[in-house]
Amino acid sequence: MLKQTRFYLGLMLIVQSISCFFLVIAYLFKDKKNTASPFMILGIISGVAGGFLVAEKVKERYESELILDAMNDICEEDTFRHDIPVDETADETEFN
Repeated sequence: MLKQTRFYLGLMLIVQSISCFFLVIAYLFKDKKNTASPFMILGIISGVAGGFLVAEKVKERYESELILDAMNDICEEDTFRHDIPVDETADETEFN
């Protein structure tokens, strides 16, 4: 559960950085450069932190997919087939 929380926190930080960059653009058009610079710094920091958190989850997901693919290659379904012989002389009591 904690790993999912970190991923969602990363997404929220990325959204926050995008909104900060919109504020920077708005303040630059109003010629308030002193107000725009803290939002630029906040946007960069939150974007980098969010990117690291999201990249961590994506890397973990990619590694688990590689492990599952390797396991599927090793354990092919055809090698472990157990067929029950079918003939007219077989009885249910033989299989219980």
